[in-house]
Amino acid sequence: MKIISIICVGVAIAIPKLALAKLPFENSVFGKVESTLDFCSQVDPPSASKYEAKKTALVEGIPEKEVAEARESKEYKDGYDEAKSELSKESKDDVASTCKALLQSDKAGK
Repeated sequence: MKIISIICVGVAIAIPKLALAKLPFENSVFGKVESTLDFCSQVDPPSASKYEAKKTALVEGIPEKEVAEARESKEYKDGYDEAKSELSKESKDDVASTCKALLQSDKAGK
């Protein structure tokens, strides 16, 4: 459960910063964030559109070509796979609870 919390805190911190500039983080971090959001969509299907909206917000204002290049990089793919692997080791209930808490923390921050 500790790894889930660490990843989700990273996502919560990264989303606003990523939305402010051209991919200011390494591609590996971008991969981890998107992987986490994709995983959350799978374990919390009723909120899938909210996780997808977060993914869209990550790349808002960034040229599509730059986003595509980042997603094709080895660093992105490695980060994506690493986060997916770590999250899949946890129980789906624990991951779903943490994902829902991530969405709730966004509401509280607004």
